[in-house]
Amino acid sequence: MTRRREIGGEPPVKKKMTTRERILLAARKAFAEKGHDGVSMSEIASIAGVKKALIYYYFPSKEDLYYEVWRYSLDELEEHLFKEVESENVYLKKIKRLLKAYVDFVTNKRETVKIIQREKGNLAREDLEMWKKARERYNELRNKISKLIDSGKNNKEILEIVDSEVAAELILNGLNITDDPDKLERIREIIWRGLSNTIERAGN
Repeated sequence: MTRRREIGGEPPVKKKMTTRERILLAARKAFAEKGHDGVSMSEIASIAGVKKALIYYYFPSKEDLYYEVWRYSLDELEEHLFKEVESENVYLKKIKRLLKAYVDFVTNKRETVKIIQREKGNLAREDLEMWKKARERYNELRNKISKLIDSGKNNKEILEIVDSEVAAELILNGLNITDDPDKLERIREIIWRGLSNTIERAGN
């Protein structure tokens, strides 16, 4: 959230949250707990402290609101993962940083992770256009991770036999199954060693 310093050198103050932001945060909380199908717009309005009609002013339907929450969640995850790899030139180390960043995200962003976990199984649904859009956004993130692994293969830093798409899916799912830090570290190590060429290089 942006901050500013008032004239006279007074301490910075937090920017006031907009109504739209309040609604999105309330929806994220509700969807994380009950999923898309288990939440009503009335519940979200109650959590946000606004009238239900005001939600429809910003979001024409529950599907529109849900997709915005889903997109925001994936954007947050993607930004967290890839900001950690931008300054690294060695692809093997890029992936190592990405895995560590994912563990950090799962540990500290439980509400966002719960949304991704809960609705992952619904991405194959065809009954609403919203699920198609949600699936496309998820695939964008998976493909970005897959391309990173491909780059490692091209630079001979990752085994040629590794299927980049399967590995990307494993990363996205394997590091979502628990929030126990010790178990997450063990899962990360298993994935890491599976992708690296040798145990010696994995220790770098």
